[in-house]
Amino acid sequence: MRILLLTTMMIFAASASAGLYKWVDNEGNVHYSQKRPANQQFKKLKAPPPAPETSKSLYQSSEPAKPASSTAAAETAKNQKIRADNCEKAKKNLNNYQIHRRMRDKDGNVTIIDDKVRASQIENAKKAISNYCD
Repeated sequence: MRILLLTTMMIFAASASAGLYKWVDNEGNVHYSQKRPANQQFKKLKAPPPAPETSKSLYQSSEPAKPASSTAAAETAKNQKIRADNCEKAKKNLNNYQIHRRMRDKDGNVTIIDDKVRASQIENAKKAISNYCD
């Protein structure tokens, strides 16, 4: 039992004292390793100091945190409004494509819609209605 404990302590002591080595090879590449390089000129580096303790204020926002339930409720209400708006637009598009064969573009020019394009737009509007309307 003592031998096992002594061996374990020696392993941890050896790993704790293991250094960090830096050297440059013949091609000019810089290498870092925990093992001492063979047949190379090297520099033993010191381990970096431990990181300072960070205060909690660094990670907190300047605004007070909202309770999760009110944030979730606000997000849900926002999403419901977006869905309702999309539903309304889809219904208007379906109505326009079913009734009218002529449409105005962004510049105000009137164009006649081809039957294939019109059928495609009607199908798209129906899919949007099924997605956004309850």
